Amino acid sequence: MRGMMSFSSAKWQLMILLSFLTACAQQPVNNGVPQWLFNPEVGVVASCGFHIGGRYQQEECAIQRGRERLAAEQGVEVSSVAVIKERVVNGQESVLMNKETTSNVNNQKVKAKVREFYYDAQRDEYYVWVVPN
Repeated sequence: MRGMMSFSSAKWQLMILLSFLTACAQQPVNNGVPQWLFNPEVGVVASCGFHIGGRYQQEECAIQRGRERLAAEQGVEVSSVAVIKERVVNGQESVLMNKETTSNVNNQKVKAKVREFYYDAQRDEYYVWVVPN
């Protein structure tokens, strides 16, 4: 009887070990995140989180940030100020955002295009890879 119990516990331990190994083997290396997000070949990566205007405004926000970063890399002075006012009255919330962006360009055109984009649904974050055009 004692020999049966030790065989049974060894069997359970082996099954648990195999289930852990199987679970680890099924996880993708990069979890579906594109490589350019961490190391773009050229250009810049920008992102935008939750936006009160919805997904379209979130995309536009990320693209604008990407253009600003690319312009800054090319020697253009970019100054951006955002004022966000949030108000809650009797459980009703309202958000107001004003953003002013100025740039100083000395006879230099900055052309950019979006090469790739990625939406992280878990974080509600929209990423764009912006490259010179």
